[in-house]
Amino acid sequence: MKNYFIWILIFIFCCKQSFAQNNYWQQQVNYNIKVSLNDTAKTLEGFETITYYNNSPDTLHFIWFHIFPNAYKNDRTAYAKQSLENGSTAFYFSNDEDRGYLNQLNFKVDNITALTEAHEKYEDVIKLILPTPLAPKKSIAITTPFFVKVPTIFSRLGFDEDNFCITQWYPKPAVYDTKGWHEMPYLDQGEFYSEFGNFEVQIILPDTYTVAATGQLQNADVLQQLKTAGKTNPENQAPYIAYQTLQKQTKVTTIKKSKETTIQKSIPNLIALTYKQENCHDFAWFASKNFIVQYDTVQLKTKTVDVFSFYHPKQTKQWNKSIGYAKDGIKKYSEWIGEYPYNTVSVVAGSENNFSEGMEYPTITLITTQEGGLSLDETIVHEIGHNWFYGALGSNEREHPWLDEGINTYYQKRYMNAKYSFAKKENSIGFFQEKILTSIINTLAKIKKGQPIDTSSAVYSEVNYFLSVYEKGSLWMQALEKKLGTTTFDKAMQHYYQTWQFKHPYTNNFKQSIESITGKNVDEHFAKLYTSEPLQPDTMKKKIKPVFIASIKNPDKYHYIGIAPLLAYNFYDKISIGAFIHNYQLPLNKFQFFVAPLYAFGSKEFNYTARAGYNIYKTKSWLEISTNAMKFTMDNFKPINAPTINQQVIKITPSVKYTLYKNDARSTQRWIFQAKSFFLTENGLLFKTIAGQDVVEKTTQSSYINRLSITSLNNRILYPYQFNLTIDQGKNFVRAGFTTEYFFNYKNRKGGINARLFAGKFFYTTDKTFAKQYETDRYHLNMSGAKGYEDYTYSNYFIGRNEFEGWQNQQIMQRDGFFKVRTDLLSNKIGKTDNWLMAINFNGNIPDAINILSALPIKIPIKFFVDIGTYAEAWEENPATGKFLYDAGLQVSLLRDIINIYVPLLYSKVYGDYFTSTLGNKKFWKNISFSIDIQKLQFSKIDRRIPL
Repeated sequence: MKNYFIWILIFIFCCKQSFAQNNYWQQQVNYNIKVSLNDTAKTLEGFETITYYNNSPDTLHFIWFHIFPNAYKNDRTAYAKQSLENGSTAFYFSNDEDRGYLNQLNFKVDNITALTEAHEKYEDVIKLILPTPLAPKKSIAITTPFFVKVPTIFSRLGFDEDNFCITQWYPKPAVYDTKGWHEMPYLDQGEFYSEFGNFEVQIILPDTYTVAATGQLQNADVLQQLKTAGKTNPENQAPYIAYQTLQKQTKVTTIKKSKETTIQKSIPNLIALTYKQENCHDFAWFASKNFIVQYDTVQLKTKTVDVFSFYHPKQTKQWNKSIGYAKDGIKKYSEWIGEYPYNTVSVVAGSENNFSEGMEYPTITLITTQEGGLSLDETIVHEIGHNWFYGALGSNEREHPWLDEGINTYYQKRYMNAKYSFAKKENSIGFFQEKILTSIINTLAKIKKGQPIDTSSAVYSEVNYFLSVYEKGSLWMQALEKKLGTTTFDKAMQHYYQTWQFKHPYTNNFKQSIESITGKNVDEHFAKLYTSEPLQPDTMKKKIKPVFIASIKNPDKYHYIGIAPLLAYNFYDKISIGAFIHNYQLPLNKFQFFVAPLYAFGSKEFNYTARAGYNIYKTKSWLEISTNAMKFTMDNFKPINAPTINQQVIKITPSVKYTLYKNDARSTQRWIFQAKSFFLTENGLLFKTIAGQDVVEKTTQSSYINRLSITSLNNRILYPYQFNLTIDQGKNFVRAGFTTEYFFNYKNRKGGINARLFAGKFFYTTDKTFAKQYETDRYHLNMSGAKGYEDYTYSNYFIGRNEFEGWQNQQIMQRDGFFKVRTDLLSNKIGKTDNWLMAINFNGNIPDAINILSALPIKIPIKFFVDIGTYAEAWEENPATGKFLYDAGLQVSLLRDIINIYVPLLYSKVYGDYFTSTLGNKKFWKNISFSIDIQKLQFSKIDRRIPL
């Protein structure tokens, strides 16, 4: 009886599988499009006829349409918003003439005018209301004219001089499948999902253009011309000869043109090119007056495939082997997966610009890499590989991008390893890059900032879109191959390809296909698609291994202790040499430390800096418990007829920092709460007279500062901001400071203006006396940027921390009022207070229109600054200064604003009087200040995409 029951279950399961296959359906959408290019106005005028077959069991009352050129219509589209989130302001600040749109639609369904409705969220999606419901197994004819203003290239659709990339350009229905409608906006990070059908497209344009397009060219004479030209040496083709002639002319004349100067001028003769392609879901075309053509064929088991490459004259050296790369890729993919699904393939080089994206389309792909050799080979093969993964296997790229990008990246890497044996060697660049990427993926997983492989494109962070979809997806495929064995794996993939060719597979269909051919349960392996954890758990007991600097090899086996030489300098210790000993490696350890012992040749002292911390990472938070310690010389004194006395400081700083993140992985906002204590032991000097002799002795004082800080920041690309509240408590005082910064981007994307507001209050915790004023002097609020002596927590790097003369004395730090002028020689500095102080600081890039230095061949990173402030004493009776102080001048910023040099040019009268009376003839040079802000080397400040 038990056996009968088992057989019944097996029978039901088999019937279920058969029933599922038999009940699969998909819509069919055939296109007939006629389009004309106006290369002067950069516009398209078209008319399309769509035959829409409803193969679903549902009656349709409407059809969602994508009109993707409207993604470039304004700065409120989903594309515009995502571009900002991904760190680009190019489109946001673009002019109207550089943007694009699609309009002049007039839909008719079976010759009956049909209405449309706007999508409630997306400007590039509309709803076509059907005049009559479309019943199952019925079809309708949909017609409409359309007009496209082609944008400057920002993403995939666009033009660059006389080079046109016409992609995602015509109105097309969204997919309707068993999961419902899949209307979606155009996104740069996130690809597409379209219905299969047959295309016939006629392109009308000036005959000075060479066109590369989806499908097979029906104009026999033009096709033959392309093949003949493609067999000609590139250096003998007209575009190359014309380009070389122009280059020679440019060298001996003053003609100034871009590197992609149009070689031929348009003439009014037009040509109509017709292309046809069956069983595809998109149509793209590229036109240029400058294309060099290469042509060959590749012989497969059942057919011969035409192979074309199109590129620009200046790319000839890099692209001269492009046809060979394409042929090799087609052969290998056909061998491993199944025969190439179409009869032609074209590879097109995109023009050199900062925005265009490489992208695959049926039978044709755009390549934007400017390199040749292995890099070009790998890129061409990857993009051609998409003819299998998404071309023939038409998965939902937007919702399940790994099904094309992850799988295709696996085959791309397999191709490179098979073709180039050295790519697999441990000392090869490719192997090193692979290790680095794997380590970064595992690091993101460890710090809870990774995302699952099978996730919608739109919710990935920018860095995870590449790492999780492409890289981790390919590693998952490698692990599947290892689990099944290469032979079985290849059979399973071939079965998947044959079963789902020209259909819309989902992840579960892929899984069922693998299991049906292998007979193995792969639930556990497929479950890894939905977790952000590492693919291989880190369970091995690791050994400690010393290495020079650091290592990425076998992080699953070793805890590396890196040892690196270290060089340091300050005015008192002079040059110090030592070692940097640490355990920083990828993936990051929860416990991290470094120790840096140093010997100072100037002070003859042994110094050190060290840190140890333990980290607890969670998806929405990061808790860091740490202790820092350091010892160095911060001043010295040379008595008469006595050795130099070195004054040192020892600092120990325990700290607890708690960082909160948003749920949204794409968010750039975070909150940071930190509590720390600074325990300081400082050397001082005691001057006294013994037996008539002046004697100087070194003393030691201990002090502490308890600090609580709260920071909120958003390092978004457009108008980033942060605010911070810091409360310091020490002996007899509490010091509170609130700082907020906001950056205003310029429209031309060349910098902007940073605004900083500071408000501070100083409190005495006991009665205020002259003695306490003197004791707390270094903690008081300053209108000017703080000097080394006033950096009471020793948190900033100063070259000569306590110098009162020389250029070292001119260093300041960003704190308090942060004026760039200094009044160091006054016993009571201007703007210094033990009450309250407020200031606002502006600094920004000088626009090229008014920057006389912008014409220089070497760009000087010059900015302006303006500071305005007030403080308590300025509001008392008979103040020594006016109620408001100001200064302004020029600023030179170097090394990503780590080093800044300030030249005050305008300032309040009270400052001018001080400079004249105190600094004398050299007041201009002595009034220059500079800052060194090493703290800006934080990961998130170096690159906004780093989630730490």
